[in-house]
Amino acid sequence: MTTPTYITGRLPDEAHDHFLGLEHAARMATNAALLTQALVSTAITRTAMICIHGHVGLGKTFAVNAACRALAPDTTLWLQFAQAPRVAQIRAALWESLDLPGPPPVNTPHPCDEQIGQKLASTFHLLLIDEVQHLGPAVLDYLRDLWDKNTKTARTLTVVLVGSGNTRQKILRCNALHSRIHRWQQFSPLTPAEILTVIPGYHPLWNGVDDETLLWIDDCAGHGSFRTWANLTVILQDTLHDNPELTLSKDLVRGAFSQLDPTTRFPGQAGTPG
Repeated sequence: MTTPTYITGRLPDEAHDHFLGLEHAARMATNAALLTQALVSTAITRTAMICIHGHVGLGKTFAVNAACRALAPDTTLWLQFAQAPRVAQIRAALWESLDLPGPPPVNTPHPCDEQIGQKLASTFHLLLIDEVQHLGPAVLDYLRDLWDKNTKTARTLTVVLVGSGNTRQKILRCNALHSRIHRWQQFSPLTPAEILTVIPGYHPLWNGVDDETLLWIDDCAGHGSFRTWANLTVILQDTLHDNPELTLSKDLVRGAFSQLDPTTRFPGQAGTPG
């Protein structure tokens, strides 16, 4: 078997949550983040499967990781795949994350699955699968079968699926899995009203910035994406650090815009008055 392209184990440390390690950034209790925590809590209570999906950069993984740390810090198994894995790689990842002894017997699937199942049944586990958009039908069906077998015995397994892109479409094509998803949450960009309530508390850089400027930044480049706002914050923070004589202004923000991919910016913002 080739080297597995996955990360497995316990939840990442909270220090790694913020994009580019942005210093002094706060964890904001947005409506979406609060809903995520409520859904994870329900999934734990019901030992259910849930799916959280949406476009990249909107804070899905951040919110799910925070919820799992709060609700299942010692029982969450975290798996993330960089590209489409085979079922054998899923078995190996589960074997590793469950600390089962010896190398995973992935070439003898039945004994491997028996030991994985027994370990999952021995105590509660929350299985968190990130980047679900990379999973194919066979892997999705394997996860469904894993959960099915547990519900018929111990009812000790909650599964949280998180992904971007075509995650929902992939699950929709797997009818058996789709019918078992208890709750869904789709992340959306921050609304203008949320920009005005969330961003000033997100980072000290934005404290005291007037509403018109915040909305202008979001309209030009932010587009309600936490990751883009974090990126802009890092760029501006570094610029101000290297040039202490400068202050935050629209001209400075325009300079930060110029360092972003121009296809993500609305045309004409460089000439916006202010």
